[in-house]
Amino acid sequence: MTIHSDRSPAVSERFLPGNNGVIDRGSLPRETIDRIVDSDRRRAVLRCVLTVDEPVPIRRLVADLADAESDPTVGTTIHQLRQRIHVSLCRTHLPLLEEHDVVRYDRNRNLVAPAENATAFDSLLESESPERPVAGLK
Repeated sequence: MTIHSDRSPAVSERFLPGNNGVIDRGSLPRETIDRIVDSDRRRAVLRCVLTVDEPVPIRRLVADLADAESDPTVGTTIHQLRQRIHVSLCRTHLPLLEEHDVVRYDRNRNLVAPAENATAFDSLLESESPERPVAGLK
């Protein structure tokens, strides 16, 4: 299995002084923002839901993440990788994003869409360093 760094440059450095660590929308504290963008998978989910005009099927998120994370030199099959990604999205990443009103996660229809706080991450995701490899979604 490939080890992917889930560390991003200090998000707190991207805020203007005097805003008390809260994104412009005023709804998320700095610690929450740091926790959300501290994962490549969560950033990839945010990038995807912010770039499309309709809810994204979980299946698409899983497939795109697996394509980005796939390493042919590792003994893990693409099917196993997709299973691991699906589990981590559904049990960890999507519930966290939903808890902070960043995405809406429809478990019955297996769809993810942006929620009220999602647009607060637009500028953070756009300003990521281009030389740093990050899992991207198609």
